[in-house]
Amino acid sequence: MELNDQSSANKADIAASTSEQAVVVEAAEATAQYVSPLDSANSRDESENEEVPLAQVTYENVLTKMALRHPQSQIDNALKQAIAYEQAKHVAAYQQWELEVVIAQAKRDDALAHNATITAAESMAESTAESSAENNGVEAALVEVPELPQQPRIDMTLRRSCYRTEYVEVDLELTTQTQVQRKEYDDEAHVLRIYPATQAHSAEYIAQVQRARFKASRALKVAQQTVIVEGMEFDADEMSQQRMARALLLMEDAHTTRWVLANNDVVQVSKKQLFDACKLAGEQQSALWVPAS
Repeated sequence: MELNDQSSANKADIAASTSEQAVVVEAAEATAQYVSPLDSANSRDESENEEVPLAQVTYENVLTKMALRHPQSQIDNALKQAIAYEQAKHVAAYQQWELEVVIAQAKRDDALAHNATITAAESMAESTAESSAENNGVEAALVEVPELPQQPRIDMTLRRSCYRTEYVEVDLELTTQTQVQRKEYDDEAHVLRIYPATQAHSAEYIAQVQRARFKASRALKVAQQTVIVEGMEFDADEMSQQRMARALLLMEDAHTTRWVLANNDVVQVSKKQLFDACKLAGEQQSALWVPAS
């Protein structure tokens, strides 16, 4: 029985070794068959379409340009070249990994089959007391099952450290949620967006802020408004309206008075012209104060 077990184990080892060699040969042949047509095609087209080798620009080069404050256009161009170079290296590593996985998987399958054979033989020996006594402690060794190689991946940490930074503008007085400052990477645009911390404001507070802003905007518009009468542009802010009203009270119908226009020209204006300007200014301010329904 001992000789039979050893013979079975030896046969399993020989079969595993033969299978492993066959898989390696098949993988090499498959690779040769895959590469050979490509090499032939490339050699035929080499004279017509010569590929330009990628510039070996790394992320360290991009960071150097950023530290030296190069123009953003140069930094963006260098980043694109660094990404293309990294992608090319990743494609080559991925193709090599695919070949290694085929070989490793074959070795793994052979090891699992070998261990399964040994385990089954030991179980049969243990079930027979006589065979177990004759075994005298001689056991075939289990082999280590190899792990599959890790798939290559791109580490985005270095790439993202080269992104352009944008600070997102948020109206902090109108926010309704409490949030901490956060970062958001846009891997398509190569941008790092930073959002500020916000607080949750009540609807009443937001309404007060909006009302105060409206009043400030309205006052600014009134301060900047002008009116045109008979080709002359008059300042129409509240102070100018008060000056026009005082002048009208003191003027006779046939009198004229000197007036400084919006463009700082000094002209003589009649009472009617001044009255029309004051009236238009009041109507224009009313339209700002009371929006049309």
